[in-house]
Amino acid sequence: MMAYTLLNYIQGKNGSRWAQFVRETGTDSMLIVAIDAAKYTHKAIICTFYGDVLVKPFEFDASMTGLEKVKEQIRIEKDRNGMKEVVVGVETTGHYYEDLVRRCQSEGYHVRILNAATTAQERQALLNWSKTDNLDLMAIVQSMIHGRGTSNELSVGDVHNLQKLTRARRVLVGERTSTENLIRVHVDHIFREFQGKSIWVNGKREHVSPFSKLFAKAPRYLMRHSLHPSDILSLGEEGLRELSIRENLKLRDKTIKILIDYAQNSISQPKEFLEADQFLLRLELDRLDLLDKQIQILEREIEDLFIQTEGAVILSVPGIGVVTGAELYAEMGDISDFDHAGQLIKMAGTNPIVKQSGGKKPSYFGVSKQGRRTFRNVTYQVGRSLAVNNPEMKQKYLAFKERGKHPRQAYVALGNRMIRLAFSMIRNQTLYRTDQPNYVLFDELSKKLRMPNVKRFYSNFVSSTVCQSA
Repeated sequence: MMAYTLLNYIQGKNGSRWAQFVRETGTDSMLIVAIDAAKYTHKAIICTFYGDVLVKPFEFDASMTGLEKVKEQIRIEKDRNGMKEVVVGVETTGHYYEDLVRRCQSEGYHVRILNAATTAQERQALLNWSKTDNLDLMAIVQSMIHGRGTSNELSVGDVHNLQKLTRARRVLVGERTSTENLIRVHVDHIFREFQGKSIWVNGKREHVSPFSKLFAKAPRYLMRHSLHPSDILSLGEEGLRELSIRENLKLRDKTIKILIDYAQNSISQPKEFLEADQFLLRLELDRLDLLDKQIQILEREIEDLFIQTEGAVILSVPGIGVVTGAELYAEMGDISDFDHAGQLIKMAGTNPIVKQSGGKKPSYFGVSKQGRRTFRNVTYQVGRSLAVNNPEMKQKYLAFKERGKHPRQAYVALGNRMIRLAFSMIRNQTLYRTDQPNYVLFDELSKKLRMPNVKRFYSNFVSSTVCQSA
């Protein structure tokens, strides 16, 4: 029993299920179908569990007509060879594999989903560095024979929608960052010193900027309407004060004086030579406004959806905001597929690499990075947030630093700790427990949620938690 438990821990629940499926079905009764998914035309091969090819690689279109062709080939070979079960292996190529997986599952086939990194390792094991569709198919077949891949169903319902929304937000945030970088370039051309410059203060060189945040309301208004040094000088101190009052920019006297000083000593070109930059800057500012609005709308949608899920219970943890919590829950998916949190950490690829043999003490290296990259990125960001905003986690972060851990290592360790905590909280539907004297659940939620959703949280979790305790 102990050996089985250890093997189950190493393989994970999916590995144990696969081994049981193979034993019950029998290798002689399994028809293996490997599919290399693409946007318009898929490719498939049909063979036995031992790798004997029954149907050579053939193409089929990415629609129902193509799937019917595959089903017909499967039916013929299944009847001809007396097979009981059909196992379909599909490589995770972009999002093109998803419809195939759902359709094959609805047909009653046993579907194995394989990571592209797994098939790449299979090709390397065969000492073959080439990459063709046919080689990909054989790599998928070999990976299935060796029991690799997962039989998890694709996420559906709220989890699936939340995953799409949070990933879409991450894309928009990336686009916003790129847009901000382009704006900085145009601002450098029009008014180089607007973002600050180095000056001597008490014998030391310091960077002094007129604004603490370049993309706040006041600097955005000036970038759009009066960015060039000549514009600043024509307004003067009184003009800038009047503008600040009229547009509610809240420009401080210190900021106004810095702007005037920098404008008087600017190295930028005359305004008439910068028409293209000014035009492009306005376009990028329009784009930035649009992205901000879209992100805001998306975040409200994420909040409204997340609060309806069982994963919203992790919002009671200080340092876990709506977006961070929603991303973590969406990437974890349906936790009923896992026996313990260690399997989720492995899926994220943040599990440490351990090397041990010959009775020697184990050595720990970096993380494996063999799981889902999106999950791994979220785990890191979660750890980073907890290190700053959660008093108890901050103490653990400082303890990691004292032991000589790099901040990034500490963030990953805290992220893994949060996965374990979230796994327990979601499975048992329990709230965060802490000895911190200043912790008040209502105050913690009020910082993160709109008031209607705070009430919804109390309705969904607090009353049920009290009932469970009673």
